[in-house]
Amino acid sequence: MTLRLRLALFIATAIALALLAQGIFGYLSFERLLFATLDRDLSAYVGRIMGQLHFEQERGMPPGGPGRSLGMGMGMGEPFSGRVASARLIQNGVAVRTWGDFSSEIPLPSASGIADGSIEVRSYGDWRVGKLVVAPGIYLQAALQAQPVASSLSNYRQTVIFTVLLVSLLGALTAWWLSGPALRPLQHLLETTQKVAHSGDLSLRVPEARGGELGKLSQTFNEMMERLSAFLKRETEFTRNAAHELRTPLAAMRLQLGSYAHQQASAEETLQVVSQEVERMTRLSEALLTLAREGRSQQVGLDLAEIAREVAEKAGVPYLGPAHLELSGDPILLRQALVNLLNNARKHAPGAEARVSLEVKPGPAPLASQAAQKAGAREARGLNPSPHPTFAILSVRDNGPGMSPEALMRATEAFYRAPGTRVSGSGLGLSVVAQVAQVHGGWLELKSDKPGLQASLWVKIA
Repeated sequence: MTLRLRLALFIATAIALALLAQGIFGYLSFERLLFATLDRDLSAYVGRIMGQLHFEQERGMPPGGPGRSLGMGMGMGEPFSGRVASARLIQNGVAVRTWGDFSSEIPLPSASGIADGSIEVRSYGDWRVGKLVVAPGIYLQAALQAQPVASSLSNYRQTVIFTVLLVSLLGALTAWWLSGPALRPLQHLLETTQKVAHSGDLSLRVPEARGGELGKLSQTFNEMMERLSAFLKRETEFTRNAAHELRTPLAAMRLQLGSYAHQQASAEETLQVVSQEVERMTRLSEALLTLAREGRSQQVGLDLAEIAREVAEKAGVPYLGPAHLELSGDPILLRQALVNLLNNARKHAPGAEARVSLEVKPGPAPLASQAAQKAGAREARGLNPSPHPTFAILSVRDNGPGMSPEALMRATEAFYRAPGTRVSGSGLGLSVVAQVAQVHGGWLELKSDKPGLQASLWVKIA
């Protein structure tokens, strides 16, 4: 069952239930009103007969028989207020006087009750019957035909049923007609997802609806497809570049081994070349594994200042910062990130002075970080959404040639190497650093000064 059909049925059901509830309430109210009017007429009829009896008693008139007029313009058995009326005076269980013909459905009243002027009303078939105690053992029983009331209630029921069915049908048709254009963006979304599932074509998009939840849904779907397409493109490029980088040392080793087999190279030369290429493949594999460890790092308590100082001393560069800085993180990844920053400085700024620094300060709010990125800072993903989190900033600064604006924007892309770069490398160093920053809730910030480049690894503390 389609959503459009379910919506139409839901609207029809809701309308039917609402009209049915209103119809039942109206029917009960109408029934109460009709019977109240009938009982009021019955009381007036009883009062009219009692008035006639009192009149005859005062004049000393004989009781008369069934044919005697009731006076006041009403004869025996004539309609009262447009209704068929009958009455009888009962004494000791015998009708001593009758007005009109009584239906066989109406039994004689029971010999109970007191003469308090109240009328006991009951229904017998199509008749509304009232009993009035005139005196002990003497009763007046009057009846009005209730068939018009039953007919009115039957007509009301038929009208309610017809109205419920008709309006529900009209509501369903209206909902079906209006939901078509409203659900068209959802239909486009369904068709597009089916095409993507069958063909795998991530370039397909849905027409964006204007406003409303469906408009946001179509817009979000297109944004998701854009990201998936970009992700697949990056993954394809990453795989191609990784295969190329791995093939290069393998080709070099095969060429060297071929030279050795043809006695064109010595064993020492071959062993040296093979060792260099194996070391290159090892570094490349470690970098690829680091990039693949997103979200799977082991966070433990560590002293970032101690790690920075050890790496700086081993690299022979000065360290500026606190003696100790406790935080939670992955010591292996953080050490590798700092080593990559120092190696990047050495490769691209040979002979230039470099230093390692560590400081703590509040991080920017999300809007501030976006402004910084537009101003020229390259930031990795993973910015914490809290307003002002605290970060440890681990920086490597050199006084080399720096980077061009284009290189700054693409430096953290995997396998990216700036045009004209003659330094050997895989182009994964800064990508690994950016990945480590993201794992630790921060980002990598690159600022090109003249002279020099400052690479800052932001690590979230709290």
